[in-house]
Amino acid sequence: MVGLKKMLRKRGIYVSIAPTPHGSGGGANTFSWNFCRYLEKRDIKQERNILLAKKALVIANKVDYFSLWLAKKNGCFIVHRLDEHFQDNESRERRRRHEQVVKINRLADVTVFQSQFVQENVLPHLKPSRYAVILNGADPEIFYDRGSNQRCYVGHITNSVGWKKRLDILEKAIKDFPSERFLLIGNHGSAEIDFSRYANVTMVGPVSKKELALYHQQMKCLYFPSENDPCPNTVVEAILSGVPVCYNQLGGTREIVGDCGLPLEKFGDFLARLPEFKSMCARREDLYFDKVMEKYLKFFEEEGGK
Repeated sequence: MVGLKKMLRKRGIYVSIAPTPHGSGGGANTFSWNFCRYLEKRDIKQERNILLAKKALVIANKVDYFSLWLAKKNGCFIVHRLDEHFQDNESRERRRRHEQVVKINRLADVTVFQSQFVQENVLPHLKPSRYAVILNGADPEIFYDRGSNQRCYVGHITNSVGWKKRLDILEKAIKDFPSERFLLIGNHGSAEIDFSRYANVTMVGPVSKKELALYHQQMKCLYFPSENDPCPNTVVEAILSGVPVCYNQLGGTREIVGDCGLPLEKFGDFLARLPEFKSMCARREDLYFDKVMEKYLKFFEEEGGK
């Protein structure tokens, strides 16, 4: 690792998303925020200009293609991180985004899929020279089990209220389990469904990452009905906080959850076995972002040894 740090300090790594403070603004931004913080903590230099970089992490389509092409011509080694879901009858905006992803990927030396679900879905559209699956992670210094004995809520967290979030399934659970108290964090107030009308619902608006970590300590579990979610940060953060997850089997969420929860169809059984699943959350050091970064940096290290 000493040799790696020395090599990367000399050449620097370009990261295609400059994250906003506190990692707000979506999964890609949160990933970039964690990635850049890790580089800073390890004293690994970042290169702000892609044309001067010898190493680059490109996230989805968040890069100027011509600049990336020039960097590639100049010998830049490119890792392309994908957290996508391709589907039929996409909107013009999503179709354009995915066309850009495919074009950018032709320049990549390594493609990283954020879950096996992403690989199976996206790989038929690409021809990567080399690829791997690396699940996402979160910062265990922010998200960890604080030993709270005040965990009484079934939690739900979302900043988006699009149809893929399957808020209709959430509403059904709220109605089918009236004795359970639901804590909704995010933009539920802008959803078409009026969750405020339910007596067993407490709504909180959008919060920072540090505030979210504290709210986790009030949750006995997370209810996560999002459909075809490639690799949700929300689930990673919950598990590290000691919060088991009830999940939609369609997507990459089940790969993250593993033994830390059950599918939506078994919500009743899940509630009855929460201590068992909570104990499994404590074992998930594989979701520490440091562990995730070691896998990414290994690609750069191998290139540096050529």
